[in-house]
Amino acid sequence: MRNLGFIFRDIRMDKGYSLKDIADGILSVSFLSKFERGDSDISLSKFYLLLERLNMTLDEFSFISNDYNLTQVETLMKNVRNAYENNNINLLYKLEQEEIYMWKKYNLSNHRYNSIMIRALAYDLNKQLELNQEDITFLNEYLFKVENWGFYETMLFGNSMSILSIDSIIIFSKEILIKTQLYSRIRKNKEKLIRVLLNTIFYCIESKRPLSALHFIISVEKILERHSDLYFEKVKLLYLNGIYKIISGNSNVGIDMSNKAIQIMNALGDINAVNNHEIYLKGKIEFLNKTYPN
Repeated sequence: MRNLGFIFRDIRMDKGYSLKDIADGILSVSFLSKFERGDSDISLSKFYLLLERLNMTLDEFSFISNDYNLTQVETLMKNVRNAYENNNINLLYKLEQEEIYMWKKYNLSNHRYNSIMIRALAYDLNKQLELNQEDITFLNEYLFKVENWGFYETMLFGNSMSILSIDSIIIFSKEILIKTQLYSRIRKNKEKLIRVLLNTIFYCIESKRPLSALHFIISVEKILERHSDLYFEKVKLLYLNGIYKIISGNSNVGIDMSNKAIQIMNALGDINAVNNHEIYLKGKIEFLNKTYPN
């Protein structure tokens, strides 16, 4: 709290506010001064009110208090994402081992969850990797017992889908709409929720569960109706909806929908996405032609 007081004072002065400007109606000027000097602690509820008076979010204050660096979890996920996107399995293995070391050293379960998630992403790149069934059970039990999923649980589930059964994916994805309601008004949580459900649609398509795929397509459509600015998510849904229609027998409409989504990606300059989605669409069309030749 002592360091937070110093940081709070610096921000207040940078913004040009006096002690009275910030303290008025929340606490006394003398008490705020003591907090800024590190002589007194302050309740969390009062601290939130003071941040609002500064027109600052808690995330912004945390970023500054962490010396303008990402948090440990944010840094980990940045490194994991870079390794995954570059197919760097060796780096993923290194990150996994670091989390296992932290788990064994400090006996904190979140490091074990992190290691399982990283292994799942590595497995998604190389299906020859060995999986530990005990870890998968451990992850399943955690996700089942948490009643209210925040950003971390949603991220954990979304990144671990490759090691879960399709039945587990469908069950969790149905539950996620209920379990995330408490935090649904936080934008980054909502975006992560939608992206997880888009992944669920993909897994349902790959597992030949068209009815489940349709269920989640409808669910995402309902969410996106209230968010006109989530363009990436809408384009991705358009593409997956097209793939769903292809495998459901409405191939002409489906191909047009998926191609339209690819055209939008191309217009936005996302060449990697264009290439990946074109390859996947081509594979579905070729499979359809082999299965149902003219």
